[in-house]
Amino acid sequence: MIRRTLKELPTKKFDIRATFFSGSTISKIYSFFMQFITALSLIAIIGYDKAIPINLGMPQIYKKIEILTIFFFLADLAIKGVMSYEEKDQQKHSIARFVFHPLRIADVFAIIPYGFLPYPYRLAILVARIIKGASYSKSIKEVLAGLKEKTFEISTVFIIFTFSILSSSIIIFVAEEGKNPNIKNIFDALWWSIVTFTTVGYGDITPQTTIGRVVASFLMIMGISGIALLTGIISSAFTDRILKLKLSMEEIMEKKIKNLTNHFIICGYGRVGKVVAKEMERFKKPFVVVEENQERAKEAINEGYLTIIGSATDEEVLKKARVKEAQGIALVMDTDADNLYALITAKDENRNILAVARANSEDSVKKFIKLGAKTISPYQSSGYDISRMLISPRTAEFVSIVMQSDRTIEMGEFYITKDSPYAGKKIKDTDIRSNYNLIIIAIISKNKETIFNPKANDIIEVGSTLICVGTKEDMERFQEAIP
Repeated sequence: MIRRTLKELPTKKFDIRATFFSGSTISKIYSFFMQFITALSLIAIIGYDKAIPINLGMPQIYKKIEILTIFFFLADLAIKGVMSYEEKDQQKHSIARFVFHPLRIADVFAIIPYGFLPYPYRLAILVARIIKGASYSKSIKEVLAGLKEKTFEISTVFIIFTFSILSSSIIIFVAEEGKNPNIKNIFDALWWSIVTFTTVGYGDITPQTTIGRVVASFLMIMGISGIALLTGIISSAFTDRILKLKLSMEEIMEKKIKNLTNHFIICGYGRVGKVVAKEMERFKKPFVVVEENQERAKEAINEGYLTIIGSATDEEVLKKARVKEAQGIALVMDTDADNLYALITAKDENRNILAVARANSEDSVKKFIKLGAKTISPYQSSGYDISRMLISPRTAEFVSIVMQSDRTIEMGEFYITKDSPYAGKKIKDTDIRSNYNLIIIAIISKNKETIFNPKANDIIEVGSTLICVGTKEDMERFQEAIP
C-alpha cells in the first residue's frame, strides 16, 4: 500500500485576483463594500472639517469612523500587495509596477489620517480616498479604459495645447511688459493665456497692444478648435468603448446559445413573436429569438432574451441558433414567403423539428402543411373566437377569465415510455386525477389514433401520448413523475 505524504497531496491554491478583483459575485460584493467604506471615510472628513451642517454625535465619532475606514484601507492594500507578490513570476517588474502605480500611491495616501496633515496638504488625502472609491466603480473603470485607448490622440492634443499656451504667454509677456499694469511677470501672462484659451474670459487682464490683441485672437480660435477637437476625441473614446461592451455582450450571448439543446427558435419578434416569447418565458422553456430588424432585436435583448440579429431565411443564421439541436421553431415573421423559406431551411437541417407557422392566406396554409408545418391563421382564429363568443358567450367568457387568471389552466401532452409508472395501467388505477389534479381529455396511441374522453377502463399503452388539462404547476409535477 502506497502512502502519500502531505506534500504529495493536491492542494488548491487560493486565487486572490479571481476572488476579489474579477467579475465573480464575491468580487462584486467586495467592490461595493470598499465603496461603502470610502463613503464612510468621506463622511468623517466632512464632519471633521464641518463642511456641511451634519451632526453624527460627538466629535470623537469622526475619529472612530476614521480609524475603522483606515483599517479596511490597510487590509485592502495588504491584499493587493500579496497578490502582486504572487504574480511577480507571471509579469516582469510586477512589484515595482505595483509600488509606483498611481492607484497604489492613492492607496498609501488614503491610509493617512485626515487630521495628520495641515491644510492644504490634507486635501491630498481627500483626493486619494475619492480616487480609491472610484477605482472600484465599474462605470468609471470603463470610462478610463476608453480614454486609455485614445492615449495617443489625447496626448497629441495636450502637446498642442501646451505649446500654444506657453508660446502665447511668452509673446504676450514680451509685448505687454511695461505697457500693461496687469501683466507684471510670466505667471500673469500664463494665467491670461489659460483663461483666453479656454474661452472663460474673466476680463481681469486684457491686452493693450496690437501684438497682444493679435495673439489673443489667435489664442481664442485655437482654444475653440482645440476644445472641440478634444471633445470629439473623448466622445469617440466613449462610443468605441460602448461598442466593445456591446460586442462582448453579443459574444457572451453566442456562448450561451452554443450550449443550448432541445430548445425553441422564434423567427420574428413582432406582435406575435413577443407573445410567443412571453409564453416560453412563463413556461421556463429555453428559446432563441431570430430577428432581422435592429430595433426589434434590441427590444428582445432588453427583455433578457437570447437574440440573434439576422434573417431566419439565412441558413447560417439558423445554424447559429442551433437549428439541428432545436426541438421546435415558430415562424412568425411578417411575410408568408419569409416563413416558408425559413421552414425549408430549417427542415433541411433538422427533419424532425416541430414547426409552427403563421399563415396569412389559404394557399400558404397548404404549402406549410406540405412542408410538414402546423399552421395558425390569424383570420381563421379570430373568426373562430368571434363565432364562439356569439354562440356561447358564457363559455367564451369563462375561458377568457381562466386564461387570464394567476392559476392559468393549460393543456399539455405527455409521452408514455416503457419506464413510465403508468405504462400498461388502466386510467382508473392511476393517481393522475387524485394526486396531480389533471384531467385526461384524450389519448393518442402509438398508431396515431385519437381517443377523445377516454373511459376509466382504457389502458395507457407504451408509446401513447396523454393530452391533459390542468394548472401549469400540476403539469410540471406530473412531468417530473414520468421518466
